[in-house]
Amino acid sequence: MAPVKVCAVRVAPIAEMVEGHGVIKPFPKNDVKLSAVSPLRVSTIYVKPGDRVKKGQRVIKLQRDQSQDMAVRKAKIAMEQASINLKRAQKLFDSGVIARVKLEQAQTEFNLAKADYELEKRSLQYAIENSILLSPIDGVVSSVNGVVGQVADPSQVLAHIINTRRIIASIGVETEDIEKIKTGQRAEITIPNLSDGKVFAGRVIKQNKEIDPETQLIHIWIELANPRRILQPGMFAVAHIFVNEEPKALIVPRSAVLGDYDGYYVYVVEKDTARKVAVKPGIITDNKAQILQGLRIGQTVVYLGNYELENGMKVMIKKKE
Repeated sequence: MAPVKVCAVRVAPIAEMVEGHGVIKPFPKNDVKLSAVSPLRVSTIYVKPGDRVKKGQRVIKLQRDQSQDMAVRKAKIAMEQASINLKRAQKLFDSGVIARVKLEQAQTEFNLAKADYELEKRSLQYAIENSILLSPIDGVVSSVNGVVGQVADPSQVLAHIINTRRIIASIGVETEDIEKIKTGQRAEITIPNLSDGKVFAGRVIKQNKEIDPETQLIHIWIELANPRRILQPGMFAVAHIFVNEEPKALIVPRSAVLGDYDGYYVYVVEKDTARKVAVKPGIITDNKAQILQGLRIGQTVVYLGNYELENGMKVMIKKKE
């Protein structure tokens, strides 16, 4: 008699998962880098790394060119003079002293002067707005790279602000797995560097189709809630994406399912005799297998010692689960 270990076919949840690895990143809209729009000298820095800031709060002040103020004053004086000339021309025209063409000329000069004034005002407003760098989000100052007195180049990041309340895991997966992954699928993220073993729940919100030439992986985004801000940008992350789930599946141990040229099969024990039964498996994980056809709940199947069995062989059950 062949010694075997057996268990009963049962109903339980099962899920096919795809594993991937990557890093934690801020949500793109919550990752802001502030720079000067033109080469301007840094006048004041209002924050330091680690400071919390509110949307609209001052971060850095730049010393703007004061010549724009003078241009606005000159344009205003020119417009006011053109307005006086227009009123005078209107009176002269009404009195029949000048021809209509003179009145129209005065009107055109006023319109041009007014347009020039409005343009200079907008330029001044633009200069003022861009001389004060404001935080566009609520967040935390990650870094400050500018120093007072330096001329800030537009290519230089003067301050980096992030909000980690809404965060993503950028995960690389194998190319053969990408077709299984869909937006909306749930995922579980673990952080190896966190000793508590906490699992963070998330959802797939984006999947790329291009292969990363460096890693030969395809990247997906998993959005995570982070209300306590445990997750921080740069953390290494391991993801398990649930690509196929069945809450009530007919389950046997994976080791119970064998295969040959004819297909998959298991050994069912009936009256101390092993009977070979063809089965159709569904979802298969590291330790469980879903059976779609061939078995019913409660049947006894061999999960250890089955490789030595043949159909009709007598067995001795060493352990039953």
